[in-house]
Amino acid sequence: MRITLRQLAVFEAVARSGQVAKAAEQVNLSPPATSMALAELEKQLNARLFERIGNRLQLNSQGNLLLPLATDLLHRVEQIEQAFTYHGGDLVGRLSVSASSTIGNYLLAKAAVAFCQQHTQTHVDVAITNTQDVIQAVAQFRSEMGFIEGYCTDNRLHVEAWHKDRLLVFCHPAHPLAGKVVTPAAVKGQSWVLREEGSGTREYFVNAANELDMRPEAKFCFTTPDAIKLAVKQGAGLGVLSELALDKDVSRKELALVTIEGLVLERQFYRITHKSRQATSLGQAFVAFCENFFNITAETE
Repeated sequence: MRITLRQLAVFEAVARSGQVAKAAEQVNLSPPATSMALAELEKQLNARLFERIGNRLQLNSQGNLLLPLATDLLHRVEQIEQAFTYHGGDLVGRLSVSASSTIGNYLLAKAAVAFCQQHTQTHVDVAITNTQDVIQAVAQFRSEMGFIEGYCTDNRLHVEAWHKDRLLVFCHPAHPLAGKVVTPAAVKGQSWVLREEGSGTREYFVNAANELDMRPEAKFCFTTPDAIKLAVKQGAGLGVLSELALDKDVSRKELALVTIEGLVLERQFYRITHKSRQATSLGQAFVAFCENFFNITAETE
């Protein structure tokens, strides 16, 4: 058997993109050469790795078995190349990270820029989406690690506690509940502006609110904190977001807080990685950098 790294790279690219043409762009081959490399790999293994569904190629059981092994091997080779590439002793390489909205926009974006400014031969790609999409990105090996606000029950992934956060209920400054402490019954029937389904922020808030029988109904749903804040500023109803997203708006008195008795909205952030994927030295360095970066930022604010 003579499996090559090129064949494995082609296989991984097809697995991620679902299409030979897109995979060909990623591995710098022509589509015919990409198809040939994939066919040769399947011949070497004496197994089909994909099933065609419409115009896409989807991993079958054999492909799902190979993917974590191929990804791990390719990353080990990348680590070897990085270890013997001289860049003044500094880190080098590209890191793919996924983060849910609050973490990505208010924590990781700043950290990624600062990290790459310190380590000029690196690049950190931060894909910002919702919790469920982050989980899928890590599970499908599109990201080395993910940072989420919601819960993860995927048994393929390792989950560890990361930073903590607090959600706040807010409204237009002219709203009747602005700046008040109210009972859960007082907000029943209110219009809410919430994140979309699949959002960790929404999931955490709705679960906590339902424990107090608030039963919040979303009149409007948006995928970004800025859209939610804008809607609330227009009088669309009550909103709920991380305090990270509200600090400036509240201090400028463009939004007002509402305190609901018994509603505890302190939550845990999590970092997730695939159990079958070994962490790269670049990934480990980024995690360590973030810990120090956020501690320093918190002390100076």
